[in-house]
Amino acid sequence: MYYHTPNINRYVDQVVKYRKTIIVFYFLLAALLAFLYQPKFLSSDELFWLKDSQELKKTNAQQFDTYDLSKLIVHIKNFDENSLEKLKNLHKQLLTLQGVTKVSSLFSNDFIETKKEDGSEMVVVVNSTDLDTLRLKKLVKEVHNDYCNVVDEEFQTFYFFIRSQQTIDLSSLNIPGEYEYVDVNHEINWQVMFFYAFIFMFVTLIVFRLLFRNYLAAIGGMILVGLSTILTFTTIIMVTNIYTIHVTMPFITISIALVDFLYFYYRWHVSQYKTNKMNALRKMLNRSMVPAMWTSVLTALGLGSLVFIDSDIIRLLSLSVIISSIIGYLLNLTFLPAYVSHFELKHTHVPYAKLGYLLASNELHYSKKYLYSFLTVTYLLLISGGYLIYSKSNNLFKLPVKNEQIELKVPYKQLDLNLIHSVEKFSNDLQERFEDELGDINSLATAIENLNNANTQTDELDQEALLQALFYMDLYNLSDKYFDESAINIEINLFDINKLELLEWLVNYKGIELYFIDNKTLLGISKYSQTLLLATSLFSALVIIGLITGWIFRSIGMVFVGFTINVIPILWFGIIISLLSIPLSLEMLIAMTISLGLASDATIHFAFKYFRLRYFGRSQKHTLEKVFFYAGIPVIIGSFVLILVFASLYFSQIHSLQLIGMYSAMLILLSLLTDLFVLPVMLLFVDRFKTQR
Repeated sequence: MYYHTPNINRYVDQVVKYRKTIIVFYFLLAALLAFLYQPKFLSSDELFWLKDSQELKKTNAQQFDTYDLSKLIVHIKNFDENSLEKLKNLHKQLLTLQGVTKVSSLFSNDFIETKKEDGSEMVVVVNSTDLDTLRLKKLVKEVHNDYCNVVDEEFQTFYFFIRSQQTIDLSSLNIPGEYEYVDVNHEINWQVMFFYAFIFMFVTLIVFRLLFRNYLAAIGGMILVGLSTILTFTTIIMVTNIYTIHVTMPFITISIALVDFLYFYYRWHVSQYKTNKMNALRKMLNRSMVPAMWTSVLTALGLGSLVFIDSDIIRLLSLSVIISSIIGYLLNLTFLPAYVSHFELKHTHVPYAKLGYLLASNELHYSKKYLYSFLTVTYLLLISGGYLIYSKSNNLFKLPVKNEQIELKVPYKQLDLNLIHSVEKFSNDLQERFEDELGDINSLATAIENLNNANTQTDELDQEALLQALFYMDLYNLSDKYFDESAINIEINLFDINKLELLEWLVNYKGIELYFIDNKTLLGISKYSQTLLLATSLFSALVIIGLITGWIFRSIGMVFVGFTINVIPILWFGIIISLLSIPLSLEMLIAMTISLGLASDATIHFAFKYFRLRYFGRSQKHTLEKVFFYAGIPVIIGSFVLILVFASLYFSQIHSLQLIGMYSAMLILLSLLTDLFVLPVMLLFVDRFKTQR
């Protein structure tokens, strides 16, 4: 308990005696495990989500191939014959790239019309590549809504939707004007990764040098973080046999290990102000090892149940926090004292600690009215968020998109009128439900309808008219575009729509069998379908953390504090991303996991020091000052370093790093504000000792 002071004199003597052996052991162990268990890093979260995708399993069961869908946007100043030829050539070049199976653009469209010649009429299919600029403009403007997804009204922006089986390289293409390429990048730019590793080390070195007036803290912190990261992920591989690790997951161990290191190192640093280095070493351990042990226990028990959930994402995230917390604790008990025992500090004064006294003075006389108001708003938002997630339509996570495509497969045994009418009804139902949010819907049904309308020899679509339409499709080589021997293709163009709402409608549609074949759509469905599981898992972990916190301190009030302090940053972050309509992503979950790890650590360290000092008779004012000095300052320093590092990631060119940087910096800031302004007030609120301000 918090009133117990462990006797670690003999332990410290043994660590100092074998300090060189301990240091060498950890370096050799990390090198050996890194050699034996080498993870495969990915920069895309696609593989993690799709592994648990039920829709992908259904698609694979039908033996339909899936593909990646990327988009090339070309901007030109003038649409003339010269630029038209360049755009046509670009379309042809894209089709020749390795891995590309199909390209949808203005130049893949076919116009169906009736041609009169020698008093007779004939159905003619004209490909857009056969038209000049004037005729192409005329035809497109007559039915612009059908082509708004591939060209704008001014004929200055052209869209090429590229279906491929692998990452494609556009460097060899002659692309006119300016262009943007939107793609899910599966490759890792290790040069950029090493650059940001250098940024982390540089920021840590500068900040620690300025705050602690030595290089010892920065070097020790970076070594400990490096060892913790290597040992964590090699242990995960040994336990789960999962070698695939998302490139941003090491940031979990970096964040947790750095802040845990600061709790120990800071105590050793300031303890040398009035004592020698050996006594400082003893104080570092006997004051920090017990709360740090309980943070590891809290993390392991709170997130332990998530390890058994049938989802690689949740399993890897929970294991990353649990194992990094345990390994970090072991390193701080063994490697860190062995490392710092070699040194004695000259500059141990920390003038910036006065910030803690300022915060303590202001928060001591808190207003219960404001506290009740804030907690009431927080819990109302928590209930509202739960309703949005668990209601019939998930409104918390949205995915607004503009000018995208979805392609579906509909299996068939026979091409007949019933099949055509079923697809036609599906298209009508879809248009009726989403109206202007959709562009055109291309399918065998629409092609046959257009051919039948252009054929003056037929009226209503009957069996004879169907056979004639199919004849024209074979004549003009259109069949492969709309169907194959086992399924027909449906291409849905999205104009401006919440894609998750559309996907929910498509998944639940009962009229015909629908199979999704582009990985981006399958990814969206998988994320959407797992939102409930992820929310339930997170909420369960928060409840367990609250209960264990109450058990550690033998206090009902601490159950409330433990749950609330951990939920506040995640809840307010969720409100922000919901208002901004930012879709769920693995990077977001990693940021939430980092926040959960940091918040639970801070709760234990703050509460442990607070109740210990109150138990030994300190006043609330003196207690708060000591809590901020010994626990608040390490949290501020660690959060400041992490915010700087994560904020710098936002300026990288790797999308995953941008997201993890933005989300983590935001959540760490929210966690820091919660730790400094809410947690101390709530500790005062649940203080069960005789009031003495």
